[in-house]
This record gives sequence, C-alpha cells and structure tokens, in this order.
Amino acid sequence: MARKRDPRRDEAFKLFEESNGTITNREISVKLSVPEKTISAWKSRDKWNEVLQKDECSTSNNHCSTANKGGAPIGNQNAMGNKGNSSASPPSGNKNALKTGEYETIFFDTLSDDEKDIYSSLDDDPSCVLSEEIRLLKIRQLRMMKRIKKAEEGLNEEEVERLQQLRKIKTPIEKDGKKLEIKREAMQDIQVSRKVYRKIDDILSIEDSLTRISNQLTKSIKQLNELSLLGGKVVLMEEQKRKIAFEADILEHKVSKLILKQGEQSKVQGLIDIGQAIIGPIEEDEESETDESVETID
Repeated sequence: MARKRDPRRDEAFKLFEESNGTITNREISVKLSVPEKTISAWKSRDKWNEVLQKDECSTSNNHCSTANKGGAPIGNQNAMGNKGNSSASPPSGNKNALKTGEYETIFFDTLSDDEKDIYSSLDDDPSCVLSEEIRLLKIRQLRMMKRIKKAEEGLNEEEVERLQQLRKIKTPIEKDGKKLEIKREAMQDIQVSRKVYRKIDDILSIEDSLTRISNQLTKSIKQLNELSLLGGKVVLMEEQKRKIAFEADILEHKVSKLILKQGEQSKVQGLIDIGQAIIGPIEEDEESETDESVETID
C-alpha cells in the first residue's frame, strides 16, 4: 500500500512559491521542522523551479501534476530538416534474415548468370506456369547446395566476445629532455571470451529444407508430365473426332448418290409404262413361235 503524502510537502512548496524562489532549503526546514535533505528531495522531485516558472501547482493530486510527460516541447523546431539515419534500417532486398533459403524471395535483378539461364519468359499456360515453378525450385535448390558447400568449408567457427571499458591510461612522452606522462582516455579490453562451435546444426537445417524443396520439385515435374499426357489425349480425341466427321461425310455422299440412282430408275420405269400404254404390250411368246416355224420351212 502506498504511503500517504506528507502534507508538509505542499506547505514547503507554498513557502517557496510565496518567496518567489528566494527562500533557501534550510529556512524552509526550520519553519516546518523537516530535515533539509527532505526539503531538497521534494524540491527536486516536484521540480519547484520549473513549476514556479510555469506558474503551475506541484501537488500530484491535481490535474496540473508536475510529472514529466516526456518528449520534446510542443512547437519546437529541433528536428526540422532532419532526414533521419539512412543507415538505421537495412537496405531493400537484403538477406540478413536468410537462414536456409527455403522461403527466400527471389528478385530478378539479384539472379546470377547461371540462374538467369534457368529462368526464361513467363506464360499463363498451366504447363508454362509449372515449368516456371520448376525453374525457380531448381534455382532454390542450387543456392541451398552452394550454402551447404560454403558451410562445410568453414565447419568450425570461433566467436569472440569482448567487453571494453573507457579507462584512463598514461602515455609517456619526452619534452625538453624530460620524461612526462600524459593521461588520456581510451577503450580497453577488460574481458575477452572465445567460443568455438560447429556449423553442423546450420548444415542439417539447410539439408532438411533442401529435402522439402526436392520433394516439391519432384511433385511439380510429375504434375507437368500428367498435364502433357492429358494434352496428348486431348489431341488424340480431336483427331478421332475429325476422322469420324470425315467418315460421316463420305457415308452421306454415298447415300445421296444412291437416292439419285433410285430416282433415275423410277423415271425410266415411268417412260416404259407410258410406251406400253400407247402401243400396247409386247407379246414375246408369239415372236418366238414365228421364229421357230421359219426355221422348220427352211
């Protein structure tokens, strides 16, 4: 539980305010029977001088408390024209947070010549999209393999920690034939620790990510092959459709010719019927008997 505020604290500030800041801490301590150090602490914590200049109260129970709110005063021009520290943030496209490269963002302007050879023009066609993904996965795979090789070259690394402190040191000089010592301040190592560790954890992490990238690459290649087979089936079906349509055209042509012949035959039969109606039917049996009698006479 917080201790109750001493009422003499406000009385002390009132005496200070009435004297317009001319009264001493000792005089206030004598009048209020309070130790001089306590008066000095109240004066420092409540910022009597600042409050007196601003004509504000010093009690924390009031809305005009003297607590420091922090920040620059309103309307100050201290930071005008200051563009800030350009080196405070890392440059765009940096690789400071890169670990395994599995989720690395790939920019075209950062591609090497080998990677640009892998990368080619883009297309909205599904097969082209899969081809692009395969190329990007190949680039990721290549980069991760290079990181593993680089990590294996320096498998052991030494980490040095230095604790420095600003200290005064004596530098001997010679002046007018006399040896003198000049004191100056310089940073000196007061503690140095060395730690040797292996990069095997980093290598295992990259290899684990490389395995996932390789699996994803295999899956993409399989999808591309399935898409190619599907495209071949579609082409085969189109060829079969064209063949069926061609055979249907031939059959239709034959049927039309057959219908035409039947029409011509019906016309010939009609002419025969008209001729028989005009000249009468032809008696084939009588003609054959006449021929036979003639042969007998001879």
